[in-house]
Amino acid sequence: MATGPDLDVTFYDHLAPGIQAGTYTIHAEHKLLKGAEDITTSAPLPTAEARFEVRAAQFVLDEASVQAVYPPPGSSGDYRTVLPHITLTRSVLPWERDLHWARDGAVTPWMALLVFEEGELSDDPEAVGLATSRPVTKLCVPDEPTVQPPGIRLGDLDPRTAESTCRTIDVPVALFRALMPRKDELPYLTHVRDVHPPTPDRAGGEKLTEGSFAVVTGSRFARDRVGPRSVHLVSLEGHDEALDGSFDSGATHLRLAALWSWSFTNDHTAELDPECLLKQLVARSLGDPGNAERLALRLEPAPQSEARDAHERYVRDRLARGYVPVSQRLLSGELSYAWYRGPCTAVTAQPLPEGYDPDPETRTTADHALIYDKEYGVFDVSYASAWTLGRTLALADPDYSADLVRARRQLSNQAVGLMAIAADPSRARLATPAPGRTAADPETQLRPNLDWLRTLAHRSGDIRRALATPQHDLLQEEPPPPPPPARRNRADRRLLLGMTAQRTALTRTAEQHTAGLPAWMERLDRLHGIPFGYLVPDPRMLPPESLRLFRIDPHWLEALRNGARSIGLHTSLDRQLDDTLQAAVAARTMSTPPEAGLLLRSALVPAWPEFDLIAKRDSETLAELRRDHPAPDVLLLLFDNVPDEIVIREPGEGIHFGTTSGGKLALRHLVAGEDAELGAPQHVDWPTDSGTVFSRHLSPGTHHVLNLLDGDPGLVPALSRQFGRDGNNTRLSPSEFALEMINAPLEQKLVPAAGGRNA
Repeated sequence: MATGPDLDVTFYDHLAPGIQAGTYTIHAEHKLLKGAEDITTSAPLPTAEARFEVRAAQFVLDEASVQAVYPPPGSSGDYRTVLPHITLTRSVLPWERDLHWARDGAVTPWMALLVFEEGELSDDPEAVGLATSRPVTKLCVPDEPTVQPPGIRLGDLDPRTAESTCRTIDVPVALFRALMPRKDELPYLTHVRDVHPPTPDRAGGEKLTEGSFAVVTGSRFARDRVGPRSVHLVSLEGHDEALDGSFDSGATHLRLAALWSWSFTNDHTAELDPECLLKQLVARSLGDPGNAERLALRLEPAPQSEARDAHERYVRDRLARGYVPVSQRLLSGELSYAWYRGPCTAVTAQPLPEGYDPDPETRTTADHALIYDKEYGVFDVSYASAWTLGRTLALADPDYSADLVRARRQLSNQAVGLMAIAADPSRARLATPAPGRTAADPETQLRPNLDWLRTLAHRSGDIRRALATPQHDLLQEEPPPPPPPARRNRADRRLLLGMTAQRTALTRTAEQHTAGLPAWMERLDRLHGIPFGYLVPDPRMLPPESLRLFRIDPHWLEALRNGARSIGLHTSLDRQLDDTLQAAVAARTMSTPPEAGLLLRSALVPAWPEFDLIAKRDSETLAELRRDHPAPDVLLLLFDNVPDEIVIREPGEGIHFGTTSGGKLALRHLVAGEDAELGAPQHVDWPTDSGTVFSRHLSPGTHHVLNLLDGDPGLVPALSRQFGRDGNNTRLSPSEFALEMINAPLEQKLVPAAGGRNA
């Protein structure tokens, strides 16, 4: 889909609520002070005290609170360089609860995102995002003596909350210590995202809607093992000792409330990885130009240095133009073959052959649209097939057929009336406005009656005298009527329908009775309802994991329209009036037919239904007239012009975090300058030497957890020094760190060969 306006995204460190969740007491008393001296003389007024509770999410997260997650649930791909994250609709949610141990004025989130592999959790042994449903009472007071619960007293909870159900996971203590970020690292894994303006839906379930959102990021990479990973957003409330590292109760597991869970599969060999799929789509077009796969929609003949004879050259030329051979039964009953090409052509459509009459009035059956090649004795059935298909689609739609037949009858009835007037010269003269007058003038409206009276007055002097009143003085000045002209024959009457007045009346009637015909024709122009076999007559023209460009054959579309408009043509008068009816339909048609399009057949289509695919011509984005899925793994796009550039962007949530495929960070500007905007890429991969984030900034062990602040290998201090900031007070803030961790989606660009036969 074509992208909308550019995103305006702002990152903030946190969003502190005005008041955090908890129970509060308000105490009110009256004192009379003079300076610091209490000078109250009478008995003090009574004091007042009230308690109130501020509630926030604690053990359960509502579905409406989750905007999107990444990687998408159930997806499979190469996620070795990705840090999973979750986007929350409530921008203040991660800071609504007080953990009581935030130091140095830091605003610390009360939730974290943990990633687990197969076999690490007893509640989720296959890492598919499962958790165990338990009452809140069993979370706070477990039955198992080896399980350490959060330090939350049931007496402090509302009885209804204590009796409710939540989802929990039991994490081994050693694993918790290996995966859990330190207290001072947690703020770097949470930030606020402000998005303006709203944008279209993105694949992966996220819509970057205008507003503020909280983002919680994990710190564990899926580096080595191929297989599923489960991601759990957990509550840290009540686990102060475990986070401090002073936990030593003899318990083997920690019980955590799982607020949200999902899973994905890490497989760097998976074909459903978007980066791999996009590279595969264009790989055949990036190699040796002599062996490059053409992007046009056609059958490729077996490679030969040159055609062996004229017959082979003829076949190769037909295939190059996008034709395919199809079986045909001739009127004589013989079986033969014919050439067929659909509306999607590999090259610009050729002019119609000499002797082919495109006038729909001369074509009453599909046979009139056949093209015969005398030299080789075969038919081209392309336009005949389009004519038959158009008529079939029209007959299959009762609303369209009824509207078209009704419009034809109304038009024919009026034409018959106009010809009847033309057949009677006296009626024609009476119905024709006087020179310089229109049908709306009062004298014109009175003229038939006055003419009738003049005729009677000419025949009878008594009537002339009877009408000799002031309002009929005009009769005494009129000359006697001329003798009536001879009656016109049928051919002459039909010629009168082409005169300006009659043509205007017929056009107005046609416009009043076209109903839904223009909208139906617009859909037909955009190939709605066309069976896929008519678009791609041979599956080999669109093999798996391929992309094909094409032009639209306007003659094929015209044949399709002619077949659809052939309904209700019962008389020669219907055919004579057909141009008037079709002109009225065309005048009310709001859009123009497409000129080019694209077909994409890939596993990417069902796996990622929405992604950015932009067609450009002379650097201007083309209008996307249609985007559809004629088959589960096929994407069809139609454009209003022929593109000279196609841009395909990696499907994804739009903004996700991690490293490049080489394990480095693509640095961005932290300060707006004359030559770059804030957040614009620096086109610098860091570390700038041979090192990577994985070789220098992971915590010890085999879990591939990012080390953010622990000592010299900490990523945040090292990255801060790259920007000239050294020391705790000048290092990167959480929002600046999030900006540097953005992993921009992959973009593939296709530029069809100039001067080639491709679309």
